[in-house]
Amino acid sequence: MITANSTEPDPGTPARSIVITSLEHNSWQELEQGVTNTLERLQCLRLLDSTLLLLHKVITNMIKTMHRHAFHLAIERDLSLDITNKDSMFDELLQNELSTHGDRNIEQFCKKHHFQITLTFPKEKDTLLQIDYPESCDSSTYLDNKLAKAIGFTLIRLARNEGTSEYCSARIMRNMAKHPHHQAQTSHSQLLSQIEESDKAQAIFCKLGHGIMIFSSAGDILSISPAILDNLKLEVTPTSTHALSNVIPGHFYNDVLWGLALESEDGLFENYRIRIRMPHDNSLSILFNVSGYRHHDMTIHTLWQVVSLDLKTTHTLAEGSILNEARVHNITRNYVPQLIEQKAREVVRLGGNALPNEECWLAILFCDIAGFTSYVENNEKEESVIHTLNLILGRITKAVRQHDGIIDKFMGDCVMALFKEPHKAVLAALEIHKHSYDFNNLRMRAGKDLLLLRIGIHWGKVVIGNVGSADRLDWTTIGDAVNTAARLEKNCGPGAILVSETLYKTITLADHPEIRFSKAFQLELKGKRNKETVRYIQTDNQSLLHDTRIIHAKN
Repeated sequence: MITANSTEPDPGTPARSIVITSLEHNSWQELEQGVTNTLERLQCLRLLDSTLLLLHKVITNMIKTMHRHAFHLAIERDLSLDITNKDSMFDELLQNELSTHGDRNIEQFCKKHHFQITLTFPKEKDTLLQIDYPESCDSSTYLDNKLAKAIGFTLIRLARNEGTSEYCSARIMRNMAKHPHHQAQTSHSQLLSQIEESDKAQAIFCKLGHGIMIFSSAGDILSISPAILDNLKLEVTPTSTHALSNVIPGHFYNDVLWGLALESEDGLFENYRIRIRMPHDNSLSILFNVSGYRHHDMTIHTLWQVVSLDLKTTHTLAEGSILNEARVHNITRNYVPQLIEQKAREVVRLGGNALPNEECWLAILFCDIAGFTSYVENNEKEESVIHTLNLILGRITKAVRQHDGIIDKFMGDCVMALFKEPHKAVLAALEIHKHSYDFNNLRMRAGKDLLLLRIGIHWGKVVIGNVGSADRLDWTTIGDAVNTAARLEKNCGPGAILVSETLYKTITLADHPEIRFSKAFQLELKGKRNKETVRYIQTDNQSLLHDTRIIHAKN
């Protein structure tokens, strides 16, 4: 690390700040926006993903260190426990706290004692961001050296100002001398000759530890690379092929030698995954990726590549053709909530392997079909109930996505959707209402029962987290805000949109005059101690309906 004197930012361009006290708060999107703007200024936007990964590592490290320090202080001050030189006891207490309560209690302690990580984006030459952090985090403030060096960033510690001895500052700088904005391309890329390509392919092949196995059409191993035997901890001798033959599963021969290799005219196949148990320890296995072709003499030439993943997750990867896995994914992906798939991609991009719990503010929208149970009973023989339901749900989904919302789940005829911006939840509800109005006009002309929608929306803090057991998890949204939105929908009149006063105030503060509300009134919601102040959304084709309902509600 380098130590440098702090320089004051340009007063004409104040730096925006992001304050982080918990990993469960959804601060990464705000961080990504700030990093995107800065990398555009530094003219290296292609480094966005790698830079976010770099920052995710250092910030996660610092927050965990800060929480560890805060928990240590909390035990000593509040519980009067002396845990000096008792690391194992402390680790057990900390793990129990995190398992039971997450980091909420520790975060509250941090806020009370002004422990926080602050990120700012000074608009200065070569500066990515500045980090201000408690002195206790100093030892954990470092960049992933290899990644930082590869993409040209350096962590520079700033000299402390007087009166701020409990806090430290550092800046992440772009080394422009080694990584200029534009690297002039003096010539075209080199085209490899066949000999050069062969030499480089051989070097890569050896470096990666790939291996070759040639089978007869009957499935006998005719020849094998020593690397495969070495991977399986077998002695590198010709006689070891017998031990290997005994651990290759029978389905490999059916799927590959007598299946994939015979399917096409040239016998080419790619990306078949096969798990081989270690001959000397059946509890361990290696997952290989196999590609190859059928030779004109009917021998099968195969290339074996080890899938390098940690042992904890490798056993859960499926065997067989990756093409088949892609087909399975295409079938099942629509059954996986969009929120989970979106978040999983973000986690993988930041180097993680599990969905974290997180707190954030969201607009929660519930929508269902009024009287749908009676409709099913009365119309099951006259029209396709599933077709009608899917038609309505399809239009709801389209409206939600059109306004940047996410479908959290379908519950029969009920939909739960999430929005980061409250006014977009209302715009989506109005779009849904418009579709419903047009849909029911057609049904009315056809002499069919009307299927009116009820929509309830609330704005509040939620927790999105893992619920369930190790073998069946649901990553879902929970909290009082979710319950309130669901109760609003149940108390909403058919064909209307009912919102909480909290959502109303949030939208009016942000100045959205295109959204019109009825007068406020109060409702008793099941499970809520106090009455909830609510409003209807005014719609063009029901200008008087909402106020009429308010009068009925008061009487």
